[in-house]
Amino acid sequence: MQTISVLGATGSIGRSALDVIARHPDRFRVGALTASRHVDELAELCARHSAAYACIVDTSLAPALGRRLAECGAKAKVLAGAEGLIQASTLPEADCVIAAIVGAAGLESTLAAARAGKKLLLANKKRW
Repeated sequence: MQTISVLGATGSIGRSALDVIARHPDRFRVGALTASRHVDELAELCARHSAAYACIVDTSLAPALGRRLAECGAKAKVLAGAEGLIQASTLPEADCVIAAIVGAAGLESTLAAARAGKKLLLANKKRW
């Protein structure tokens, strides 16, 4: 069983990754899910995938995320900001980190995951 953190869970790549994870419950479980600002979607994904942690990058939205998680019945612990993103990417229980954050916004957390020895799956669909 591998525990996976998905950075950028509310984007198209993150949602696709979660779909694959959900199809293989004997192989994968969700450790942390992150989003920049999409509180409702993040909370619903945390409830659906039983995430242990939910990180919202916009720190002003952390209280709203906590309330929404409770409404959804999710047990995820709230993380916030750049520091929360780093925590989500370096969780001791996480075996793998899917870095699906657009552009340079995910660089610091991705590097932190690499330094922590996590398996990294990089995804970016932007054309230059």
